[in-house]
Amino acid sequence: MYENDRVFLAIPGPVEIHPSVYAAMNQRLYGHRTKHFRDIYTDCVSKFQKTINTNRIVQFHAGSGSLGLHATISNIATRDMHVLNLVNGKFGERVEKISQIFSNFSKSMKLPYGHGFSPDMVKIALEENPNTELVTITHNETSTGVLNPLEDISKIVHNHGALLMADCITSAGGDLVEMDKWGIDLFVSGSQKCYGLPPGLAFIAFSEDAEEKMRNYPKKQDFYSDLLLFADSQIGVTPFTPAVGLIYGLQRSLEIILEEGMDNRINRHRKMAAWYRNAVEALGLELFAQKNFLSNTVTTVKIPDSADSVKLLQTALDYGLMIAGGQGTMKGKIFRVGHMNLVGPRELLMIMSVLEIALKSAGADIPLSAGVRAIQEGIIY
Repeated sequence: MYENDRVFLAIPGPVEIHPSVYAAMNQRLYGHRTKHFRDIYTDCVSKFQKTINTNRIVQFHAGSGSLGLHATISNIATRDMHVLNLVNGKFGERVEKISQIFSNFSKSMKLPYGHGFSPDMVKIALEENPNTELVTITHNETSTGVLNPLEDISKIVHNHGALLMADCITSAGGDLVEMDKWGIDLFVSGSQKCYGLPPGLAFIAFSEDAEEKMRNYPKKQDFYSDLLLFADSQIGVTPFTPAVGLIYGLQRSLEIILEEGMDNRINRHRKMAAWYRNAVEALGLELFAQKNFLSNTVTTVKIPDSADSVKLLQTALDYGLMIAGGQGTMKGKIFRVGHMNLVGPRELLMIMSVLEIALKSAGADIPLSAGVRAIQEGIIY
């Protein structure tokens, strides 16, 4: 068994972290009410805006991405607001549960796991629910490896006159997200995915329309995650104690991201996803998500009937690679590999090499080396 510090994280988060980010988080702590910290926080806001193409202020909350989902819905949804949740995976179901807590008129359109939403589907759902004021969607559904067409869906939602809340937890920072151009009214992401940090920061931003709706809210339903408390404060002056060490790490991580360049970073994630999918299919395995909705940061693969799902994950771990199984009803049926943040050709070769051993050991009838060869050909040609 490998020691924990020698295991490579190829799960859909947390991800591998750059050594300089660890070093940044280990700096001597300053008071969070000092100019030193305010300058770092303000710099992070400016840099983060570039990763999602927005002029709106981004807030950094101490908590996981799920806190961000809770905060956005609790700040916008009144009891009598009609909410439509677009649900096609485990994390869409999480948003649905939060929505049902804060709205008495929360409805959902659900698709089978592995399926993606088309704009036409959303248009029909809104026609059937004409009172809808807020639509929620998971941009990149981590549980199934589905990337929903957020830009096109946003147009449908806004043509209807509703606001859009988008869970971009496993897309932002790695794949294309254009908050202002696409019209995302409530944006949520998290630190432990494409932004390459440990868990503990929720990233939130909201549009002018969403802010106006929040300011006209009849009665607050929250305190710690009151978004307007943050919005009404000077940038870097947070209402509550922030996660100072994580903010230090965020600054360094954002530096790395912008040094690579968002266009280059997005292209790298898409290329690694394509190479990995080609390698999987070269092994004779079947992708789980629909072809037109494939994620660029996490890929889901059907486990062959002949293979032992528990042994698959354990054997990979024995060789120093941590991959993820399915969640909920997909447990034992699929496995998931995250290829985000620091994953490049070198890491992809290692992932596939170990994965082939794990699959073969678990009983899958695959041609050894075919997956590795597919990646090699992608690199060479």
